[in-house]
Amino acid sequence: MRRWTIAATIAGIALAGCAHAQQAPAPAATAASDAEAAHRAQTEATRAVAMAFLNRYFIEHNFGAYAEFAHPDFIQHNPKIANGVAGHRAYFAKIFGAPKPDPAPPPPRHVTDMVLVDGDLFSVMHHSVDSTGAARLFVDIWRVADGKIAEHWDVIQDIPATSAHGNGMACGNYETWERAQAWADSIVNPTCGRPDPASKRADSLKTFQDYVAQVGAGDVFGAIERYLSAGYRQHSPVIGDGKQGAIDYLRREWGDLSGPKPSLGPQRIVAEGDYVLVHYILTDGATGKQSAQVDVFRIRGGQISEHWDLKQPVPEKTESGNPMW
Repeated sequence: MRRWTIAATIAGIALAGCAHAQQAPAPAATAASDAEAAHRAQTEATRAVAMAFLNRYFIEHNFGAYAEFAHPDFIQHNPKIANGVAGHRAYFAKIFGAPKPDPAPPPPRHVTDMVLVDGDLFSVMHHSVDSTGAARLFVDIWRVADGKIAEHWDVIQDIPATSAHGNGMACGNYETWERAQAWADSIVNPTCGRPDPASKRADSLKTFQDYVAQVGAGDVFGAIERYLSAGYRQHSPVIGDGKQGAIDYLRREWGDLSGPKPSLGPQRIVAEGDYVLVHYILTDGATGKQSAQVDVFRIRGGQISEHWDLKQPVPEKTESGNPMW
């Protein structure tokens, strides 16, 4: 388990005559300390549910895990699946019940890339590869309430055969059938590495928020220079590696400053250690079409050292009636 080290708030010591008296903590400091302690406790309670569920679901391949770990009527945001355990069961029964070729191909290989836990949310980046080499990258987010999964979102994107760099969309280049077969899937040893326990969530969030604020103020290239590290590593398949890759992409996509700009909806953030995962809906300024998107940033030394992203078009309607966000 990952636990963040939070420095205790120390009250000042005042000298009164020849005796030392301890001052009472300021109310704001006490409230902040209490909030951090409550968040830490909630995170660890969520982690217990997350790791048990993920082990059953991803490692043991037990698709009945939802019946054990989720509320029967949990809220579903995957556009193809209805609400609740029954909706999840019906969706996978349809997939597994579909006619299979003879001889049947081997089952796809599954690789866990990243596991994050934050408050009442936990998230996993993972990918699958079938024997033909077709691969897909997933980010799933779950919300836990009263010890059970209460809500689920996901974003899914096919991994293209080629990209603007050689880093892969995930980590470790386990995106081919041969490489995925050689990897022993693990939720405690994901390919991107576990969150750094020496990195504080609050510091990572601040770096991300400062970067976004500078970009939002219009100083895009200044933000890249200030907040992207010298060895910045890119995983988006359409953006070149390094700072220059980010600059070239922005010039290509945003060169016409007079054109309509996309708008971003509210952000759902899952942050742990040196990772900040952001989930949102983007609306194209020209067409009005929407996509569900996830960006993940790795923060090292006050700078962004690595970036991943996924995009999935939002359909006109969903099986559950719930939006993708």
